Amino acid sequence: MTPPDARPAPANPLADGVFAMWLCEAAIGAVLALAAAFALASSIGGALMPWLPVAALLGGVAWVLFVPRARHARWRWELHEEELDLLHGVWNVTRTIVPLTRIQHVAVQRTGWTRLFGVVVVHAYTAAGGTTLPGLEPAEADDLRDQILARLRTPDDL
Repeated sequence: MTPPDARPAPANPLADGVFAMWLCEAAIGAVLALAAAFALASSIGGALMPWLPVAALLGGVAWVLFVPRARHARWRWELHEEELDLLHGVWNVTRTIVPLTRIQHVAVQRTGWTRLFGVVVVHAYTAAGGTTLPGLEPAEADDLRDQILARLRTPDDL
């Protein structure tokens, strides 16, 4: 039973392109781990030679099949009237609620890597640090940035 003041989970998922980006990153990491396992096993030799690369291959395949999908399925965000609400994590689920009044600036980051997948990264910075939305559609990210900044420009009630 949830407490009566419990908030519903944020509703907005990340863009589909971020799933493809995370899948590629996981595959690249798995290939590098397999190459390192081959290098290590061949330098050590002996009974470890056939098993270390096999273990790296199986672990890499499991990682590529599970982690990007679970990560994308878990990530949710929502902009409320007075706060930015984020939910993410595969094994350790983190819920972050950032009061809009604490946000000092918002940056929309477009890199060559994210452009390959049609997504951008949004950073919201506060005095305590930063919060990142790792993959939104460019128009959605620009709209989110503009909405946050418009709410910050509202004069305080004195």
